[in-house]
Parts: sequence; C-alpha cells; structure tokens
Amino acid sequence: MTPSSNRGFNHRQALAEDWFRTRVLPRVAAARFLHHQVRQIRHEHLPVLLRTQNRKSAARMAEELLTTSVRWRCLPFHYVRYGVYRHGISAEEVGSYLPETVLFHRLLPRVNRDLVTLDDKVIGKRILAGAGIPQPALLACGNRRGGVTADGRPLDIDRVIRLFSSRGRVVVKPARYSSGGAGVVIVRPGEEDFSLAAYARRWGSWLVEEHVRQHPDLDVLNPYALNTFRVITLLKGTSAEVLFTLLKLGGAGRATDNSADGGLQIRVLPDGRLDRRGYDRRLAAHSHHPVTSVPFAGRRIAHVDAVRELAARCAALFPQTPFIGWDIAVAPGGPVVIEGNSSPSLAHIQRTHGGVARRLLPELRSVMDRPLT
Repeated sequence: MTPSSNRGFNHRQALAEDWFRTRVLPRVAAARFLHHQVRQIRHEHLPVLLRTQNRKSAARMAEELLTTSVRWRCLPFHYVRYGVYRHGISAEEVGSYLPETVLFHRLLPRVNRDLVTLDDKVIGKRILAGAGIPQPALLACGNRRGGVTADGRPLDIDRVIRLFSSRGRVVVKPARYSSGGAGVVIVRPGEEDFSLAAYARRWGSWLVEEHVRQHPDLDVLNPYALNTFRVITLLKGTSAEVLFTLLKLGGAGRATDNSADGGLQIRVLPDGRLDRRGYDRRLAAHSHHPVTSVPFAGRRIAHVDAVRELAARCAALFPQTPFIGWDIAVAPGGPVVIEGNSSPSLAHIQRTHGGVARRLLPELRSVMDRPLT
C-alpha cells in the first residue's frame, strides 16, 4: 500500500468516525440526556418555581413554554432552570436563553471536532507544558494496573502518594471524562488512609498533580477551596477571542469550587471587577460569600487581564476544539491553568450573564463543520 493510499484510508476512517459522532451519537445520547434533565428539574428547579411568589400567571407561562418549544424544537427545560417564569422577564428575554439541548446535541458536536486532547487530562497537560503554559506540575499518572512518574519511570500504585508526600498537599483526579469536580480529592501529608489503588478501581485512569496555593485576593473571598476563573474562548483561525469570564467560588467546607458542591458563580465585568451578585445552581442570588461575608460588588481580583490573555494563548494550542471553557487559578505569582473543558457549562454562563443565545449562536455557527484536515 502506498503512503498516499494509506493517508486516504485513514482520512476516510476519520470522516466516518466524525459523521457518527456528529450525526448519530447525539441522537443515541438524547434519551440519557432527557433523563438527566428531568431528574435535575424535578429535584432542583421545580421546587424553586413552586416556592417563588412573583411568578407569571399559569396562562402566561404555558404560552411562553409553547412558544419556546416551537422556536427551539426541544423540550424547554431551560425555561424553569433559569427562572424566566418570574415577573419582569419579557418574552424577548425568555427567547434569549439558549437550551442545553441545542448547544450540546446540535451545535457542539459540529464545533469541537477533537475532544481527546482535552478530555484526556494527561494529554492536555503535556500539550500545555510543551508551550510553557504555567500549570500545576504533573507528578504521576496511571490506571488500575500501576503508574508512571511525569518523566516516565514506572511506579507501584501503592507508593505514589507516599513518594510525593514531601511536596505537601497533592490533587488526585480522574484522567479522563470527568466533569463537575467528580472524583477530585486533595490528599494532605500523613493521610495514610487514602488508597490510590481503591481510587483507581472506582475511577479508572488517574493523575496526581501539585496543589496550587491561591492569591490572597481569592483567599479573602473563600479560603477553603481553590477558587478559579472560568474563561470561555472561541478560536477563529489562529486567534482566540474571550467570550465570557466568570469566577467560581467554592461553598462552605468544600474542597472544590463546583456548583454541585454548593459553589457560586459570579460574572467578571470587562474592567475586571466582580458583579454585585453571584448565583448558586438553584439561581439564588448572593451579594457576599456565605462563609466569609465578604461582599462581591466592585471587588477586583489581581491578574484578571493576565487570566484572559492566558486563556486565549491556551486556546490556540487546540485548533480542532475551538470552543473551550478554561479553569484558571490565580497563584501569588500569577495565573495557572488547571484544565480545559471541551463542554463548557452553559448553566454557568447563563446564570451569570443572562441569556446568551443572540451572541453565542452566530459565533458557534461561524466555526461549525470545518474540514478535519
């Protein structure tokens, strides 16, 4: 077989896999996604609707639900998720909210063509390291059978944590396909009861990285978790644009800043100041952190401009994944990339920025269905 025919076969196979991922898989996954949305609405958002006193009339809500369903050609779960049933929210504002179904099942599969480079966190970290991007040092990675150090030396899985205990706290997390902070564990020196072997049996592949000490500006807001910026970038050609920036703050007594653990999200204004309110996953507004009581309004965090610049620089390294949500911490010396997300949380964006359909739809359509080569 000639080299050219070899390339042709590989290319045809890639096209077939891409067709399956973009056209077939979203339909197959729709039933599971529907179950997830129903469960989330029933347990989290519907109780909030029933407790809300200033909601629109039943007739008005029914009309808006029908109009929204017809417009987006999907069940309007987002109508309840974002609380647009409240008085004072116009029909135009209702229409500005983008449904999760549309983003994750119609748009994103045709925008982000290569997910492995980000969804496999070890690969992502190595790409970032090759470009000199500041990030927590990778100490070791592996699976159920064993591990290797960052420089490739084989390592018995039972010795990993003990080997790096002198570095202080370390972070253990799933190396592939995790989201929402699932599986993230902070191991402190002397915690001999933590079993990486048991962790690997539950989560599969894993990585261990250094724990980041955060900047005092973020410690003041919440010292109990590593609080990170979520920066949404869109790569067009060779340059990336920052679309949205928000700050994620961990909840009371939690080690991560994810909303599932009681975290808050706050919009970061263009000039680097925080918005006056942050929101939890049930859309309750908070003017200050519930633990530290530090108000958000007008507060500035050091290095916000550098955070945005770093996110845009990282985005250029992943040309087949143009729409990325970057989690970036701020250490005393400046911003540090924690990870990139190929499926950025739309809920985070629309909780803090309101409906983004009018801005986001044309942006994503402009990079859809690009050639694979």
